[in-house]
Amino acid sequence: MSNGVGYEEEVLGKAYDSRLMARLLRYLKPYRLPVLGAVALLMLASGLAVVGPYLTRIALDEAIPAGDGRHLAQLAMLFLGATVLVFVFQYAQALVTTWLGQRVMYDLRTQIFRKLQRLDPAFYDRNPVGRLMTRVTSDVETLNELFSSGLVTVFGDLFILFFIVAAMLEMDWQLALVTFSVLPFVFYAAFLFRSRIRSAYRDIRVRLARLNAFLQERFTGIRIVQLFNREKADLERFKQLDDEYLGAHLRSITYYALFFPVIQLFTSVALALIIWYGGGAMIRGAVTIGVLAAFLDYARRFFRPIQDLSDKYNLLQGAMASSERIFRLLDTEARIQDPAAPRRVPPGGRGEIRFEKVW
Repeated sequence: MSNGVGYEEEVLGKAYDSRLMARLLRYLKPYRLPVLGAVALLMLASGLAVVGPYLTRIALDEAIPAGDGRHLAQLAMLFLGATVLVFVFQYAQALVTTWLGQRVMYDLRTQIFRKLQRLDPAFYDRNPVGRLMTRVTSDVETLNELFSSGLVTVFGDLFILFFIVAAMLEMDWQLALVTFSVLPFVFYAAFLFRSRIRSAYRDIRVRLARLNAFLQERFTGIRIVQLFNREKADLERFKQLDDEYLGAHLRSITYYALFFPVIQLFTSVALALIIWYGGGAMIRGAVTIGVLAAFLDYARRFFRPIQDLSDKYNLLQGAMASSERIFRLLDTEARIQDPAAPRRVPPGGRGEIRFEKVW
């Protein structure tokens, strides 16, 4: 019995492959209308999600100083209405994308099963059943997460960043540049996190592949294990593999536990810069209290999508690895092909199997 090292070649791949992504997106072609609807709902929800601080600025700079209670009530109703619409649009978008992901996965599972039915028996001799089960279940489920939440979250975060940057530049471009001054440090931290988590993620997949291979081989050959009294030795080997798998997970958890507080730290630095520079500008009369309050709110919202985008790197890598394995299976050609024009048995003919010169 092997240690399952042969399984490892399947879990190492690129973090992003445009060729694989283009092939994955082809499965969305039959569902163009739901895709367009999801994108429209996403843009509406993202745009309305950043309206709150802008309305706050108007209330603090115009309605309250003028003592205009009617205007203030209108702003409050707009704020509440935008919040309700964001909820409605996000709910509708979640329904559409979840339905879309399930339909795509249904099509993909059907295609994989149809392919498996047409492959020759020699293929099954070369590929363990557990590996093929993983293609139809675990790998497809990973792609479901990409279609139903991963891509949507990425585009949603990008839309939110665009709207926030546009709003901040429109209100005060100088204060916006001060806020963005911490971005090089944020991007560097995200780059370090991405490289570390990619290594940790690959290590997790390798350890899991070894563990699955070991379990499959031992369960398949359990009679041999018991016959040669290998239970204790195999238990120790399992503990070793399981401990390595646990250690890989703990390392990834450490990176996550460090990354998010670091992003929070840079968010606090940005807020401090806004208070320092914006407060000084307010003393000079160059910035109003409404602009300062809006910038503080926008800064808190600005770094959240960056944090989410870095977190989605792990999901993207898993989807690329799963899609590569699935397409490798779908591209496998059967050694035995059905004839294009099969001959029928003539009426009255007798089918028979003869063994000639068999030794």
